[in-house]
Amino acid sequence: MLIPALHVHHNTGPDGTAVIDVKRETWLMLDQDASRIWHAITVRGGTARLADEIAVPTGQDPQQVSGQIVAFVDDLVAAGVLVDTDRPRRARRKRWRR
Repeated sequence: MLIPALHVHHNTGPDGTAVIDVKRETWLMLDQDASRIWHAITVRGGTARLADEIAVPTGQDPQQVSGQIVAFVDDLVAAGVLVDTDRPRRARRKRWRR
């Protein structure tokens, strides 16, 4: 399951979603399409059937849209904005001190 990282705050308005990463002191402004993906993750708990919801009304290929959704979500996970609770956490390395 994907969830926003604890250090991330977000708010959605008519033009998109603002995602603020307090830990890294950065922010993202998601357009309406990206906001739809963010909303599916944060409200519905995942992106199941989202590709069909986007592709069918617009005449796009659902598989292609699905690939774009997966790539976008992977980028958010890699950036540390989203956390995949199904993936095991990496062990933290201790720093050596003298």
